[in-house]
Amino acid sequence: MSDQNFSFDAIVVGSGLGGLSTAGLLSKINKKRVLVLEKHYEIGGLTHEFKRGAYSWDVGLHYIGNLEKRFLDNMGLQMFSFLTEGNLKWNKMPEIFEKLIFPDFTIDVKGGVKNYKKALFELFPKDKKSINRYIKDVYLSRIWYLLYFFSRFFKSPIKQAIIFLSLFLKKKALMTTEEYLNKYIKNEKLRAVLAARWGNYGVPATDSAFAVHALIEHHYYNGGIFPDGGAEKISIHIEQTIEKYGGRIFTNFEVLEILIKDNKAYGVKARNLSSIDREIVEFYAPIVVSATGVQSTYLKLLPDMGFNIQKELKKFYTGYSGINVYLGLRESPEKLGIKGENYWITEGYDLDMFNKKLNDLSKGQACYCFLSFPSMKSGKPGGHTADIVSIIPYSLFEEWKNEYWKERDNQYYDVKDKICEGLLDLIEKYIPGFKELIVYKEVATPLTFKHFTGKKDGAFYGLPEIPARYKIKDLQVKTPVKNLYLTGTDIISNGILPALFSGMATTSYINGFFGIIKVMSKVFAYNPKKQKKRDVADKIYRKCYDKKYGVLVKKINVSPNLIELTFRFDKNPIFIPGQHVKINVAFSEWRAYSVAKVENSEITVVIDTRPSGYGSKFAQNVNIGDKAIFRMPITDLTYRKTDRDIAFIATGTGIVPFLHIIDEINKDKIKKNIKIFFGCMSESDNFIERYINPYKKTMNIENIICIEKPISKNECEKEFYTGRVTDLIKEKISDFTKYDFYICGHPNMTESAVKLLRTMGADKIYY
Repeated sequence: MSDQNFSFDAIVVGSGLGGLSTAGLLSKINKKRVLVLEKHYEIGGLTHEFKRGAYSWDVGLHYIGNLEKRFLDNMGLQMFSFLTEGNLKWNKMPEIFEKLIFPDFTIDVKGGVKNYKKALFELFPKDKKSINRYIKDVYLSRIWYLLYFFSRFFKSPIKQAIIFLSLFLKKKALMTTEEYLNKYIKNEKLRAVLAARWGNYGVPATDSAFAVHALIEHHYYNGGIFPDGGAEKISIHIEQTIEKYGGRIFTNFEVLEILIKDNKAYGVKARNLSSIDREIVEFYAPIVVSATGVQSTYLKLLPDMGFNIQKELKKFYTGYSGINVYLGLRESPEKLGIKGENYWITEGYDLDMFNKKLNDLSKGQACYCFLSFPSMKSGKPGGHTADIVSIIPYSLFEEWKNEYWKERDNQYYDVKDKICEGLLDLIEKYIPGFKELIVYKEVATPLTFKHFTGKKDGAFYGLPEIPARYKIKDLQVKTPVKNLYLTGTDIISNGILPALFSGMATTSYINGFFGIIKVMSKVFAYNPKKQKKRDVADKIYRKCYDKKYGVLVKKINVSPNLIELTFRFDKNPIFIPGQHVKINVAFSEWRAYSVAKVENSEITVVIDTRPSGYGSKFAQNVNIGDKAIFRMPITDLTYRKTDRDIAFIATGTGIVPFLHIIDEINKDKIKKNIKIFFGCMSESDNFIERYINPYKKTMNIENIICIEKPISKNECEKEFYTGRVTDLIKEKISDFTKYDFYICGHPNMTESAVKLLRTMGADKIYY
């Protein structure tokens, strides 16, 4: 990074929505040159997406309340428009946007509080008075929360005046949800219905503050919406705004500490996770904003400075994490009558049922979950998907906390499988035929969230929404360290809009006494139709660390479906074998591609054009001499240097990252036995010899090629195997402990291969 300028006007730690919102506002309103540092190789925090073949899922954003009906919600809509330059669009969910499922009945939830009350009245006709009181108290407790929320924007004495006003509503607001419901709702089943959507804020009714329950319930009274094109469009468009106004976002940088001198923050120390030597770098700025959560900030990034809030947070309840099951489906859920609505399934009526049956989940017995269908909401082409969320404590997975991601023992994966099957059994009970749609499963645990978000104990929603949270005096934008500020959901509340508004709160505070007026006037005055488009990409990407321009110098049609592209860069790129790149294939569309070879200043990628999406069109239409924007290098699957032999297992273009690894092993003249298990659909898809045969002169490589649908049986018997690539692994390898296994390809193959290898005792599996 010797060519980089390490000084900025402001540094934001973390690229979740709170961090991006803050960086976007500081860049656009204050013209600050902002640096955002993100540990993950994807930006967006829990608003980012991940893909497996044709399938894609939204990690944490499942829906947002309709933002068109009320002033504060409309303010959120205007904020999104301001930060994304009007490029973010929204899709409305169906009229019945949620179903609350219980053993004895199902409630269809439509947008509009009148519709919600009507549904409740029909099911509980004797409880109309209690229902009306509940709706009224939801509105009042929401007002308490809004006063708390706006107090984040101001300095004293205005802040103290707002806090004083909130005292009149504080008693009910800071009851637990269970305390409120037990006191004012006598019907057990009605209590369960009103509390059913507690997964939206991550704390069961026994522990959650009624204020946050009221806030979230009210937020969804008018229905639901979802970003057109998926949740990742939020971060992609805000990133474009940040860069347009001179800011930068660096991925794969783990911030280790906030630099302080004389109780003033002046920068951060970070580790470059994408570099070969994982170099330590310092960045400097007179403003440092942490968006990583209060526990991470005060207990990890700062030394113990004796602050009261540090003492409080050390003993503060961490909260629940989550278990997510991401599903690829063979066909549309419409087959089962599903139209894109969410499902909340609760197996009982006891408000404390979840806590009582907590340990049953690890045994495959589920009692509560949320089910949604990203592919039906996003409006973009691709495979049909679903995802399941259930809340779970970190303690169920704590014994594996010191083992690395994807390298944990078989018992860890057994527990994951049991939880997954328990959740699927629960859904199948109420939606018969659902399990038959599933062709791919992937499970994320609290350890997954901890690894990618850095949140303490993998807390899915950050600081838990319990009454004690709202009594922490120093839980605010300002910190005891001068020039250091907080943003994100921990300073306001959990959820997408609170994360968005935390950026407004932090930017307002940094702008001084009248900061809120300055920020809101800019946001509300913004009209995307009157803005002139500025193309500053040349200026940005010639200086940006992890984004570069590449010029196409070679294009080869390897087969009817495969195109090889070679790009040249101004400087020699440095890669760890296995790292990949993302290419900007259209305005807001990025696609990840594995690197086949790095030679001096040139990078070669191989693209399969069969998906017929933006990436395919890019590969087909790009011409020699054209420029493309790259984000690189991106660390995910990388080569580990050991004394073991290697087995590569791949289908289709999944072989590409292994070509780079083989090339580097050959350059280093390392002697290894290498087995390549390569699967493809037909003989015309077999391109492996083109790339592997040149290495056979100097390396001991065995190609094991498996064609699922051979064209010529006689020729196939001479050179290839038939069937699936995973069928040959046991036949060709006798001792699975002598190999490092690398897997890349179709999600179904990867899932099958990983399970097989674990069963056979393989202990080094990378995928």
